[in-house]
Amino acid sequence: MKQLFNYCTVPGYEEAIRRTGKSLDEYLSMLGLDGIELLVYRSEPYMRPFDKETVGAHLRSWYCWYDLWKDNKERLYQIFRTDEALRDYYGGTQKRAWLLQIKRNIQAALIEKPEYLVYRVEEVTPAEQYSWVFERTDAEVMKMATRVFNRVSAEVPETVKVLFENTWWPGLRLLDPKTVDDFLGRIKFDNIGLMLDTGHLLNTNPDLKSEREGIDYICQVLKNLGEMRKFIKGVHLSCSLSGEYQRQSPHMIPSLENDARLLSHVCNIDQHLPFTDPAVEKIFELISPEYVVHVLYYDDFNQLAVQIANQKRLLLS
Repeated sequence: MKQLFNYCTVPGYEEAIRRTGKSLDEYLSMLGLDGIELLVYRSEPYMRPFDKETVGAHLRSWYCWYDLWKDNKERLYQIFRTDEALRDYYGGTQKRAWLLQIKRNIQAALIEKPEYLVYRVEEVTPAEQYSWVFERTDAEVMKMATRVFNRVSAEVPETVKVLFENTWWPGLRLLDPKTVDDFLGRIKFDNIGLMLDTGHLLNTNPDLKSEREGIDYICQVLKNLGEMRKFIKGVHLSCSLSGEYQRQSPHMIPSLENDARLLSHVCNIDQHLPFTDPAVEKIFELISPEYVVHVLYYDDFNQLAVQIANQKRLLLS
């Protein structure tokens, strides 16, 4: 089992890791990690290569796409309002332009020679992120998502795994084994699996009040999946107990252009905290992932090192 942490290159990120006095390779070595899961949310390769450190690559997720795909222009323009906003988000005003962006994103990720790609399956509008009233069901989103992926799957070599990531929005929530089975059965690509994001799964149950309750909940969902558990090839490991925020979150709906407010809202839901309860090991008694990625929020890389070391220690106890 390879242990990684998620890494992205945003302004200041490279400088932040240098302030630890270590290079990225030295930082990984200090923590006993096998590499990084590189966030590739762009259509062009990074200026510097990360192929030496990269084990996995997380593709960009367009969280709001269903109405573009179904050519539902009335609802699409209720969300985006202008052609310029559509082009900013999808790369064009038609789904073929969006498919081209997905293909370019995959190509940029493959430059880093990853063993696997992470592909998130979800659909939610900005308004729905606040109202929690959804237009689409999990089954509808997953059915359409397979059609989207099958249109771009030829970009991925068969030697690279595609791991579909669960979410708490409509889509691949892992709560219904039949829809998961149907989803995987429609994918026209052989080298596939699931990336279990523990924080995302915890976000589907706002009644959870403690880590132990959360761990038990994850284990129960995994048990309910039965044989489908064998498809879990990777884990994004973090804890999120945001039920109180979900119940009290403001119902003021910002426009799509207000990315800062939306990002803050999503971060309050998906907390990316480290597990501290040794019972987290119970999760790994039910699955045998090839990859565990420590996906944690942090103020600086020194703090992250402590969080990863502590969470990593739980898996070795």
